[in-house]
Amino acid sequence: MIEDKFKCRVCGLSQYPDLPWGEDGRQPSFNICDCCGVEFGYGDDGLENCLRLRRHWVEVERCRWFSPRDRPADWDLPAQIRSIPKAYKSDDDEKLINAQIDAGEPPLRGLSALSAIEKSTR
Repeated sequence: MIEDKFKCRVCGLSQYPDLPWGEDGRQPSFNICDCCGVEFGYGDDGLENCLRLRRHWVEVERCRWFSPRDRPADWDLPAQIRSIPKAYKSDDDEKLINAQIDAGEPPLRGLSALSAIEKSTR
């Protein structure tokens, strides 16, 4: 799918209008995903690496945003993970989603918490 070209291979966040791996899917931009913090071209270069990074982001980082200011107030973790490009998905993705939902999201801290409050009152 064309939309997959714009998605982070680890967490599924849309990078539109940027292409994390270029038009051909082979030339990484070396940009950083605002959500999971992966550097495109460093660590997300294959299925096994993406699965390892995803598991770490969910289980250890508890889906904490790399750039909390950019996290939308209406962020939908399950929808985002379900939008990971098909070639980089795992059968365990649904288990990771459910485990994170059961554990609850980590609370926002500092300025990102204030920003979320401000966004929700607008």
